[in-house]
Amino acid sequence: MGSVPSDAEIRREMEKIVPKVDLDKITTKQFIKLLGAKMGGVDFSKKKKFIKKNLTEVIASLEKEESDEDETEEEDESESEEDEPPKKKKKAGSGGGGLAAVKQISPRLAKFLGKGDKMARTQIVKGLWEYIRENNLQNPEDGREIILDKRMRKVFGADRFTMFQMNKYISAHIHPFPPLDLSKKEDRATKKRKIASKTKKSKVPRKQGQQPPYRLSRELAEIVGVDILPRPQVTQGLWAYIRKHNLQNPENKREIICDKRFRYIMGGEERVTMFSMNKYISKHMIEKLDKTEYIHNHDEKKEEKEEEVEVKAEVEVEVKSEEEESEEEESEEEESESEESDEEESETDSDDE
Repeated sequence: MGSVPSDAEIRREMEKIVPKVDLDKITTKQFIKLLGAKMGGVDFSKKKKFIKKNLTEVIASLEKEESDEDETEEEDESESEEDEPPKKKKKAGSGGGGLAAVKQISPRLAKFLGKGDKMARTQIVKGLWEYIRENNLQNPEDGREIILDKRMRKVFGADRFTMFQMNKYISAHIHPFPPLDLSKKEDRATKKRKIASKTKKSKVPRKQGQQPPYRLSRELAEIVGVDILPRPQVTQGLWAYIRKHNLQNPENKREIICDKRFRYIMGGEERVTMFSMNKYISKHMIEKLDKTEYIHNHDEKKEEKEEEVEVKAEVEVEVKSEEEESEEEESEEEESESEESDEEESETDSDDE
């Protein structure tokens, strides 16, 4: 099995393979396996994230090239004839799994594209590029940059982005709707230095106030009172709302009975637990921001710690109560079994006599 090639080599090989495969049938896993075989049997299990990210970019670039070629052919044939739709070299997004998997998209993106609330990523990319070209939104000085018009700004909340950044903006509108993260990634050398330093030093808990803030959805902002917060403060704000409106189940403090506003944040669920609640919050943390966008204060940190202590205490009380109930039930079952055993022995002795 060969050594792992460089990122540039992997990208070049991907650009060769993508036009030759059937995007309707091949899965991401199969594509990675095929790529490894083409590059001498390389194991790409640790490069999955890089390959998936670049795969979308390669597909987007390919769609753009195909459409540009079709437009050039049409112009050469006759300028007087009406424009015909570009010829499709392969179907994309017609269903199935893999790269053409159809997923739920956000209401805003669905309204913008006008093709329903479930689409494949390849369909979304193609639809956006068609709109970009029709409205001449590419920067004439740098064709890789898209200058968003009013309609696109309403969907993506940005004035401009590059054709490579567009992938991140699209991901935020596809289930499971991850928050938009435009923060710069560390290079490999920096990551290796950090890993090496961690092995030498003992693990130090993360300091409070170091978590990055997020821009929140309008619905979540209405509940917590502000539109920019780090995740711990979002959780703190939700708990303040829960206590203010008495949403905890009195018979099971770990369970939250959602009111109308809280239900919207919790994905329409009538009830959630204090542990499952966090998975619904991510959808409403729509953009990761720089740490300078939010300043922590001393009182807030103190309140956050008190909140953690209170929640932990409630859980411990609830768990202890359940354990005691369980022990009582087990004790009763043992007594019942013992009585049944005595009765059976008595009946057996009677039969023998």
